[in-house]
Amino acid sequence: MLQIIEFGYMLAIDIVFILVLVLIMLPLGIWRQAAFAVMKRNFSGYFSSPTGYVFLCLFVLLTSFAAFWPHEFFTTNLANLDQLNQYLPYIMLIFIPAITMSIWAEERRQGTDELLLTLPAKDFDIVIGKYFAAVLVFTVSLLFSQLSNYAVLIAMTGGQLDSFLLFSTYLGYWWMGIAMLSLGMVASFLTNNLTVGFIFGAAFNAPLAFFSNADVILSNSKWIQRLFDWSLLQRFEPFGRGLISLPSALYFLGLVVIGIYLSLILIGRRHWLGGRDGTSMLSHFVVRGLFLFLTMVALVLIAQHSPLNRVRADVSANKVSTLSPSTLKVLNELTSQTTDENGKELPPIKIDAYVSNNVPTEYVQTKQNLVNLLREFDVLGGNRVQLNLRQGIEPFSQEAINAEKRFGIRPNRVSSQSRGAVREEEVVLGVAFSSGRERVVTRFLPYGMPVEYELMRSINTVAKSERKRIAIVETDAYVTGANLRMADSEDPYRVTPLRVISELLKQYDVELVRASEPIPVFLEDDNGKPTKRRFDAMMVVQPSKMSDLEIKNVVNAIQLGQPTAIFEDPLPNRENFAHIPGTFYPRILSRTGGKPGEIQELWDALDLNIYRTPFQGGLTSGWIVWQRGNPYPRNQVLDIPEHVILNQGQDNPSERYFDSEHPATRGINQLYFQYAGYLQPVRGAKLKFRDLVVTGNAGRMEEKIVNPQNPELANTKRGGDNSQFVIAAEIKGGQELTELPEKIDQLKPDKKYTNVIYVSDIDVLADLFVELRDNPIRNSIQYRFQNMSFVLNTIDALAGEDIYQDIRNRRERHVTLKVVENTTDEAMDELHAKTQELEKDFVIEEQKAAAEAIPKFKEIEKDIDDLKRRRDRGEKIDPSILKFKEQALESTKRAEAKKLQAKREELNNQRQDSIRSIRLDAELKIQEIQRKFKLAAVVIPPVPPLIVGLIVFARRRLREREGISKARRLK
Repeated sequence: MLQIIEFGYMLAIDIVFILVLVLIMLPLGIWRQAAFAVMKRNFSGYFSSPTGYVFLCLFVLLTSFAAFWPHEFFTTNLANLDQLNQYLPYIMLIFIPAITMSIWAEERRQGTDELLLTLPAKDFDIVIGKYFAAVLVFTVSLLFSQLSNYAVLIAMTGGQLDSFLLFSTYLGYWWMGIAMLSLGMVASFLTNNLTVGFIFGAAFNAPLAFFSNADVILSNSKWIQRLFDWSLLQRFEPFGRGLISLPSALYFLGLVVIGIYLSLILIGRRHWLGGRDGTSMLSHFVVRGLFLFLTMVALVLIAQHSPLNRVRADVSANKVSTLSPSTLKVLNELTSQTTDENGKELPPIKIDAYVSNNVPTEYVQTKQNLVNLLREFDVLGGNRVQLNLRQGIEPFSQEAINAEKRFGIRPNRVSSQSRGAVREEEVVLGVAFSSGRERVVTRFLPYGMPVEYELMRSINTVAKSERKRIAIVETDAYVTGANLRMADSEDPYRVTPLRVISELLKQYDVELVRASEPIPVFLEDDNGKPTKRRFDAMMVVQPSKMSDLEIKNVVNAIQLGQPTAIFEDPLPNRENFAHIPGTFYPRILSRTGGKPGEIQELWDALDLNIYRTPFQGGLTSGWIVWQRGNPYPRNQVLDIPEHVILNQGQDNPSERYFDSEHPATRGINQLYFQYAGYLQPVRGAKLKFRDLVVTGNAGRMEEKIVNPQNPELANTKRGGDNSQFVIAAEIKGGQELTELPEKIDQLKPDKKYTNVIYVSDIDVLADLFVELRDNPIRNSIQYRFQNMSFVLNTIDALAGEDIYQDIRNRRERHVTLKVVENTTDEAMDELHAKTQELEKDFVIEEQKAAAEAIPKFKEIEKDIDDLKRRRDRGEKIDPSILKFKEQALESTKRAEAKKLQAKREELNNQRQDSIRSIRLDAELKIQEIQRKFKLAAVVIPPVPPLIVGLIVFARRRLREREGISKARRLK
C-alpha cells in the first residue's frame, strides 16, 4: 500500500511539472501560432515513426543499466541515482543527437525546408517551435525513465523514498538535456545529412560532458578545476543533492540561449550570407555571437561569485545537503566579521579536503556528507571561506603525497566485506582547516563521526582568536596520561590519555590543574583584583581518590562558582580502566600516598546522599544500578544486568530517560552505562537538583569487596527493585558570582554559587565509546550509543558553549535500500542463531569426548589408590608395580589428552567449516536478491514505452486500412 501511495505521490509531482511546462508553452499557441504548429508537427512526427520508440526504449534501458547495474549501487546502499548521475552526460551524447539530428537536416534532405521558409512565419517561430518539440520529446523520455526507475527504487526500499530528491535529480537531468538539445540543434542546421548531424551534435556537446574528466589528459590542477567547474556534471551536481540552484540554472539557460541564437543565425543565412549588396555579414554575426557568449559567461560568474549564489532551495525531504540552523548562525557570524577589533583584515578560512574516489560501503555516507557539506560551506561562506576540494585521490598519487607532506593526511587502511570476501583498502578522507597561524587537521574521518559537527567545530576553532579554557583536575584517574608505577610494584605502568581529551583539545585550551594547592578560579590584574574566570569549565574524574586537601580545594572552587563536571564511579569496568579503583576501594596508583580523602565532604557540599554498606576491616561497599534491556540481541554480552542501556523511545515509549530541554542531554537517545551508581539529594537540600539521566524501572545491587584487585558482585539484588534511579544530574545553587571584590583573597566560597553536573559513572569516558562513535558497525551490528556526545555536551553546557550540541547530535538521514537491508539482517540473524547452535553443539561434543576418556584411566587410578592405601596400612607391596601403574596412568593421560586435543581440533574445524558454509549461504542469499533487482531493473523499464509504441502503431495501421477496399486488402 505504501508503495502505491509513493508512486502516486511521484505522479502528482510530475503532473504539476507538466502543467508548469504547459503554462510556459501556452503563449506559443496564443501569440505564436506558427511556432506552435511547427512544434506540434515535429513532436507528433517523432513518435509516429518506429525510430522514435526505438530510441525511447534504448534511453530508458541505458538509464536503468547505469542506475542499478554498477556494483557501487548496492555497495553504497543509498536509494538515489548517484551512479546514473555519473553516466548520464555520456548517455546524453547518444540520445540528444538522436533527437536533434533530424530537426533541420531531414527538412533539407526532403526539400521541405523551402516550404517552411515560405510560410507566413518568422525564422524565430520555426526555430523555437522545433526546439520546443525536441524539449517535449526529451521530457517524455525522461518521464518514462523516471517512473520506471522510481518503481524499481520503491520495490527496493519498501515504499520509503525521498520523492523530492528524485524529482530534483530528474529536474537536473531536464536542465542538462534542454541545454544539450540547443547545441545539438545547431549541428542539425549545419548539414542535410542525418549521420553528420548526429556526429556534429555529439561533438558539440562532448567537451562539456568530458570537462569533468580533464584530469585524464591535464596535469595542471588549476586548469583541471576550471574545466571541471564548467562541465555539465559539476553544474548538475546541486540538483543531484536535492538543491535547486540559481547559478546552475543560469548555466544551462545560457547554453539554451546561445544554441537558439546560433540556430537563428544559421537558418537566416540566406538573408545575410551574400547580403543585398553582395557583402557577407558573417563577421558581424560572429562578433554578435561572441558577445552573447561572453555575456552569458559573465552572468553565470556573477551569480556564482555574488550573494546570488546563495539562492538555492533544498527540496529533499531529509535535507541532507542543508546546514543546520546552529551551523548557519555561526557561519553567518564568521563571514560577517571581515576585520578584527583593531580594524585589521581577518585572514580567510582555508579548507583543503582530500577524498578518495571509491570507498567501502561503510564510508559512502560519510564521503557524501563530507562533500555535500563542504560545498555548502563554500557557497554560504562567501569570500571568508575558501575551499580546495580534491576528489578522486588515489593512495599513491601526487595529490596524496602532497596531502601527507602539507597536512599529515595519509591513506588509512580500512577493512570491509564485499561479496563475502574481506578486503583491505587504502582510503583518503582528510580535511585541513587554517586561518592565519591557526590550523586544525582531521587526518581521517571515520564513518560514524558526525561530519557537520567536525567541520563546524574546526572552522570555528581556527577562526577564533581566543579559545575557551578547560581545567582538568589531576586525580588517580590520570585522564591526560602518565608514566607511573603501581602502588605495590616496581614495574612501570603507562596510562595513555583518554581519547575524549583529544576531542576537547580540538575545541578548547585544556590545562592540567593540581588540586594540592588552591585552584585559581579567577584571573587577576596588576593590582590583585579578580577580573574574569580563568577557566570556563572544570572536569574532575574520580575525586574519591584525592586527598582531603585536594577535595577541600575542589569544593572551594565549586563554591566560588566554578562550573564543574564530576565523574565518580562506584565500580569502574576493569576492561576500560584497570588502574582506577571504585569509590570505596583502596588506591592503586597513588599520587600522594596513603589512604584517599573523605569524599563525603564533596557530597555534603553538593547535598548528595550516596548509599553504601560498611564491612569488616573498615571496608565499605557501594551500590550500583541494574536494568535489563538489550536493543542489540546479537551481542549477548550486553544481556549482563549490570550493563544499563537507556534507549529512548524503544524499550518503552512512555518512559523518558533524558531531560530533552537541558543542553547536556538534548538530542540524546541512547546511552550505555557499565556498573553505574546513582544519585539522590539529601532531605532538605538547599541546592537545586535537576535529573538529567534517569533509569526506567530498575533495581540496585550491592557490590562486595572480596579482593581490592578482583572485585566481584554479589549474586543477590537488594532493595530498590522496580524503581527509577538518577545516574546524572545538574546541581545548582541558583545564583552567579557577578560582583567581584577588590582583592582576590576577599572572595568567599558559598554554596549558592554551585554549578555542577554530576555523573555517577566514569565508563562513559572510555575510549570504547569514541571508537563506537567513529566506527559504529561491529560484526554486522550498528551501535547507536551517544556516550561521547553526552560527555562533550556536558562540558559545553558548563562552559557556555551552546552552538555545538544540536550539530553534534544531528544525523543526516539517508534513504537506504530497506528491502536489501532486511534481507541482510535476516541472513545475519539466521547466521547468529546457527552459530549459537554450533557453539552449543561444540561444547556438548567436547564434554562428551572428555567424558569418554575418563573411564580409560579410572581403573588404573583405582589400582594406584588401592596400592597406596595398602602401603599406608603397612602392608608390603612391590614398588615397581606401583611405579609401573603410575607410569601407565601418565602415559594413558597423555595419550587421551592428545586424542582429546585432536578431537577438539576436529570439532573446531567442523564448526568453522559449518560457519563458513552458513556465511556463504547468507552472502549468496543477499547476492540473489541483488541479482533479481538488477534483472527487474533492465527488463521492466523498457516495457511501458514499448507497449505505448505498439498501441500507437496498431492504431495507425488500423487507420491506414480503413480507406482501403476489402478486395485490395485480400490481394
